Amino acid sequence: MIVAGTAGALMSAGTAPWAEASRPAASAAGGSWSQTDYNAALSRVNLTEHVLTRATVGRVRYLRGMAAPINLPVGSACDTTSVAAPVLAGGGLYAVANLWLTKYDPATGRVLWRRGPDPQLLALPLALSVADGLVVVGGLGDCDSGSSPGGFIEAFRASTGALVWGHGLDIVQHMVVSGQYVVTSGDTPDDGNVVAVTSLRTGATVWSRAQGDCCIDLGLVVAGLVLSTENTDQNGDLELIARQIGTGKTVWTRPGAWALQRGDTDAASGRHVYATNPAGIVVDLNPRTGQTSYVLPDAAQVLAVGPDRVFATCGTMGVCGYSTATGRLLWQASPGFVPALAAEAGGVLYLDQGLALNVANGAALATLWAGLTATSLAVGDGRIAVVTDPRVLDLYGLPGS
Repeated sequence: MIVAGTAGALMSAGTAPWAEASRPAASAAGGSWSQTDYNAALSRVNLTEHVLTRATVGRVRYLRGMAAPINLPVGSACDTTSVAAPVLAGGGLYAVANLWLTKYDPATGRVLWRRGPDPQLLALPLALSVADGLVVVGGLGDCDSGSSPGGFIEAFRASTGALVWGHGLDIVQHMVVSGQYVVTSGDTPDDGNVVAVTSLRTGATVWSRAQGDCCIDLGLVVAGLVLSTENTDQNGDLELIARQIGTGKTVWTRPGAWALQRGDTDAASGRHVYATNPAGIVVDLNPRTGQTSYVLPDAAQVLAVGPDRVFATCGTMGVCGYSTATGRLLWQASPGFVPALAAEAGGVLYLDQGLALNVANGAALATLWAGLTATSLAVGDGRIAVVTDPRVLDLYGLPGS
């Protein structure tokens, strides 16, 4: 594996966060992958990528790798050397590398700027989003506290890495950005749960809803509604709740232990939310009403949701493609492993062990890496960002990109 230098100058333990003067990275013709799971619905489908397609995936090659710095930010108590949450947006490559929020030039692997979290937060970033000229990062804080670790969100200027706003929150286990809102959810230090919406521009709290008993399921946004499964009383009764993103007003609820998986889009055009119902069956819900539209036969984990196809693990070491209109099974592939992560772009479904499938019929198109499993995967701006070695961020793409 080739590593581009040391991904920029590495800092000693006492060095303060810094930014490197830099030229802007060259923009590719492909569409951006601007947050960890592509959008606030967690669809993991890039509808605007036109460089990497079924016609070109056979020519994709390994391009370069960027190693995480060896030193943690000043004051951090988190124990990690990993690279996480890469996004490809506006010609830049962003990732959390050994706790440092880093912007790279994807054409060269050179570090453009690097920022550490607030030393008072002792933070472990979990999710990134690039929106409205800002890079928003959220995750766990107070790594030295096992009982009440807290959480944080921070926003940095995408062009320079300058901090715009940031503050601590209750535990942030999930974070997405939808329009002008940052949506976070997680458990609270006092065994409660909370879902909150923050202004992207100012960092001010728009609304939050807390429950007195643990725990909250993943929060996502579909059709302008914030969806979460929460304990709603001291008896531990669970409820799936949909709230208006701008006001927090409850639109509908469904009782029971629902497990949200993925939706199609957070935009007004959103039509599909896939969840495991209290009986353990994966179903499609109408995001506006919460009513079940259809069952996904044999589906287990939903991997990605596009406008015409939804992809899920199915059967024994199988991947299935279903119609989003009806839930009908369209094809089943047997890659020889059970993927935990996937991404669709340009008519190609990329699986975490490097296999690329044709979304139309499930046929194998290429194997881009073998013998390794990606823990992070993003496809955008004509490149594929992959983490298979926890210390290195690798890029794949067409030769010369």
